[in-house]
Order: sequence, then structure tokens, then C-alpha cells
Amino acid sequence: MNLILKGRLKLLADKVPKCDVAADIGTDHAYIPIYLIQQGICKKAIASDVRIGPVRVANKNINLYKMNDRIEARLGSGLDTLSENEADAIIIAGMGGTLLSGLLNDNAEKACKAASLILQPMNDLDMVREWLLDHKFDIYDEELAAEGEKIYCVISARYDGQDRDYQSFQLHVGEKLIEKKDPLLPAYCEIRLRQTNRILSQLEAMEDNKELLGYYSQLKTDYMGLINRIR
Repeated sequence: MNLILKGRLKLLADKVPKCDVAADIGTDHAYIPIYLIQQGICKKAIASDVRIGPVRVANKNINLYKMNDRIEARLGSGLDTLSENEADAIIIAGMGGTLLSGLLNDNAEKACKAASLILQPMNDLDMVREWLLDHKFDIYDEELAAEGEKIYCVISARYDGQDRDYQSFQLHVGEKLIEKKDPLLPAYCEIRLRQTNRILSQLEAMEDNKELLGYYSQLKTDYMGLINRIR
């Protein structure tokens, strides 16, 4: 019985390089580890979650697909569930960028030792990119996936110890998306522009917000400029 993934989960799985051990942090259901094993992308996998409910669901699916000898479900927070050098590829997806960055920061050494990080924040992608760049990671790939009206971004990164300069707008729209001319990038930028306009409308109704107003006004200008370039 082969598992079929679609949308963002398929993109996440496709971005995992061939490896010995993959770890899915915040697994929910262990679908990605099961798929990775079935496709021969990894030999073993770890499916962890901070909540007991998802761990129970993960174990149920691991049993269903007869993967008990290849996948281990673990209860715990973030990379705390991994030992040093245990996982070659670490997947963290389906959570806010603030939380995701915090999990990386709590175990930065483990993150640095992994061959690749495959990340999919649900929001605040600028915070995740900033953490990666400030901690000398190479964001070597980014790609977008659509599910209905929503567009998700998957970030692939690895530690290389190199310092990198970056502009503020690069944290909001990754350079790789622009370089690759991702087909979903225009629609993605339109969504982000609408969100920025909503924030500006709220700020304009408030007092003592000149700094934030200036920041989001510039962000709006940058989005509009990029949209005009890539149309």
C-alpha cells in the first residue's frame, strides 16, 4: 500500500535529499516519514511531536503501513527528541515562523550538524530566513506549493559557516524564488501585498506608529516593484 502525498506535504518530501535518517519534527501523522521510507529516500526515520495525540496517530499510521522497524515515533519538543548527529535531514513544518525559529535556536548545534533542514513556516518567514542567515546557513533552495487559495513556501538550508549580507526585503521573499522564477511567485507576492496593505490600514488609524508605518510602506513599495518585474 503506497502512500500518496499532495501539495505542500509532497513538496516537503521531494526536498528531502537521499539520506540514512530523516527526522520529521511536529509530525502530526507521520505521513512524510512513511512516504520517505517507501520512496527509498531514507533508510530510517523519526517522527516526533510535542503532543501525545499526534504521536498516537503517528504510531497508528506507522503500524498500518508496517513501518515499525524503520520509523520511531517520539514525544517531545522540537530537536530535543534527537541526539547529536542522529538525523541527516531535519524537517520542521506546519508551525509559525516564530516557534520554528525558537526550536532551531534551542538546539542550534544539532541544526548545524544536520546535512539539510527542510522548513515550512506557516507565517513569519522573514524571521526564519533571518535566523538562518544570521547563524551562517546557506539557503540553497526555496519553492512554493499551492493548496486551494493558500500558497506555502518550503525553505531548504544547510550550515556552511559563511557570513552573508542581506537586505530587509530578502527576508520576506527569498532570493531563490526570484532566481528560479517560481511560477507561483506572482500570486504569492499579490497575497503578501494584500496582507501588507491591511496592516498599513490598521497602522494609519493609530497614533505614534511612524517607525512601523515607514517599515510597511517600504515593504509595500518593494512588493509592488517585484510584482512589476516578474509579471
